[in-house]
Amino acid sequence: MKKNYLIVVLLTLSSVLSSQSSSNKLIRKHEFKNKKINSSIIPQSRGLELWSSEFDTAGHWSITSSGTDPTAWTISSNPTFNSSIQAGTPFTDFLSATASNGFLYIDSDGAGGTDGDGLEIITKATLNTPIDLSGEPKVVLTFSHNYRWWQDTRGVRVSGDGGVNWTTYQLTCGANDPGNCIGCGANDNYPNLQDSENPEITKLDISSVAGNQSNVLIEFYYQDNDFWAWYWVVDDVKISRKDNHNIENQAAWIWQETHYGAEYGRTPITQVGTNWVIGAQISNDGVNTQTNVTLNADFGSFVSSDSIPLLEPDSSKAVESLKSLNLAVGQYQGTYTVKSDSDDVTGPNFLDNTNDRNFEITTDIFSLDGIGNHPAGTEILGSLGSNSFTGVEDGLICATMYPFLNNDTINSVRALITSTTVANSEVILFIIDSLSFTTGLFGNNSIFISDLYTVTTQDVANGYIEIPVGNVSSNGQLFESLAITPGNYYFGLQLNSLGGTYDIRIIDDETIGQPGFSSAIWYPNDPDNVGYYSNGVAFAIRLNLGDNTVPNTTGIIENNNTNSIYPNPSNGEFNIAASSNELSDLTVKDITGKIVISKVFSSNTIVNLNNYAKGVYVVEIKNKKGIFTQKIFLQ
Repeated sequence: MKKNYLIVVLLTLSSVLSSQSSSNKLIRKHEFKNKKINSSIIPQSRGLELWSSEFDTAGHWSITSSGTDPTAWTISSNPTFNSSIQAGTPFTDFLSATASNGFLYIDSDGAGGTDGDGLEIITKATLNTPIDLSGEPKVVLTFSHNYRWWQDTRGVRVSGDGGVNWTTYQLTCGANDPGNCIGCGANDNYPNLQDSENPEITKLDISSVAGNQSNVLIEFYYQDNDFWAWYWVVDDVKISRKDNHNIENQAAWIWQETHYGAEYGRTPITQVGTNWVIGAQISNDGVNTQTNVTLNADFGSFVSSDSIPLLEPDSSKAVESLKSLNLAVGQYQGTYTVKSDSDDVTGPNFLDNTNDRNFEITTDIFSLDGIGNHPAGTEILGSLGSNSFTGVEDGLICATMYPFLNNDTINSVRALITSTTVANSEVILFIIDSLSFTTGLFGNNSIFISDLYTVTTQDVANGYIEIPVGNVSSNGQLFESLAITPGNYYFGLQLNSLGGTYDIRIIDDETIGQPGFSSAIWYPNDPDNVGYYSNGVAFAIRLNLGDNTVPNTTGIIENNNTNSIYPNPSNGEFNIAASSNELSDLTVKDITGKIVISKVFSSNTIVNLNNYAKGVYVVEIKNKKGIFTQKIFLQ
């Protein structure tokens, strides 16, 4: 099982956020994520193409392997890359432009094994026939690929002298690499680059090695560093003449200043602030320095502009500004355009100068995800759930963090689920402040814990579950929506599959990169004793705000006594302090509804669960005063 640890900043950030208002990720070996992107919108190098390979002819490349594991590069013509990452589950089709006529891949995961087993995969795919680039001083290597990283080293080597000398362009860092990968230090690209786009387009300026050379060779190499790693797929390799003038809009963003970089897809009007950060990452992919580089973000009802005087070749800068906005309810669709004196709307390379960003201000919905609102062709969806990790088929908590600027009221939480979710799976909702989330003491620290929710066939058909939020009033006559004060809270769903029988998966919006604290998981009984990790990009766990108080129609006033149960959580034994000497029936059920303890008592008593599995149990006490129920947590 593979881990990428939760960013230490979560603790720091939680403290900062809490004071203001009052993921490295864990990735396990059998997590499956779908990634999809419309390749037609991916910026492509438009310089004159000088050479290309689509891996349609296997004889054009030589495959070698020097590792102790015989697994090597393979050239396939099946665009559906069948890895054994999840038994019986194929990866999403590789979406390179010419995948159907062949591509290069290494399936490290399919080799099996364990980390540190002494079997190391080292494999190379080397071009057989040299490329003549005489008279071309400025050249760019471009290729499409898709990968999942786990402590492995992958990269490209280029030779200008027929293979005598090689220059390495390392794309990801391995566990023991010195930190020479492109644009990052050792492991700095993890977890952000754990899952690439599909396809991801990589462009490398190889002019210093291959420019004006007549004997150029290309080599793709992969080394798993004796870890049970994942995979890498490569296609559509080409060398092009570098453009003289070409700036690119690499990324765009808009986020509320108080959200610390998180871009919420839907924000209720009651939680909208004034100051917004609007910006873009602009790169100079051309030969010449660009002057008067300008960003214009146009949302129709408002515009944001900023500029920098110079952008040097092979450099990238963030251009952004803080803008005061008075936003009303509605959907906002923005186009971000960058230009320079030499690369503007009339130039040949303007297609990659634009980017789009959408968001919505709502009356009552709060969502980190923007599913359904993203620009056409950009939406990337994954999922995570009870079958994502080994050993937590029951008890895994998926959570999304929401910052509240003002007092508000929550009436329900809606979570989008996959079509593969199975009815009869079970869910418990926890609402807990951001700092307490890191402790895992959900029983003591949560401001709200729902009843056990059983997923229905209709829920699966709907594509979501909806859990009411609120408490029965002291007189038992009203079910009251939950009032919430300013602060930062995780809304977490504990997923229970009853031992893997009824799996449940929460949809994860991977369209926009989010800070590691935005979505997270709690991993119970973590052997590494961490527990909290930043898995998930933007779990589709949405809040429905507003008062929705309704009459209590249960017929029974629950908790109409002063019974108390402590300690909670516990390592095995719980004390019940009875409210009276009334003869009472005690029942303890596990999360499946199975009765594990049943007895009668009339005074204080002890519940011993030392012989039972860790997890959530429900204590029910019945007497003449009514019914008392409470969830208890065995750690």
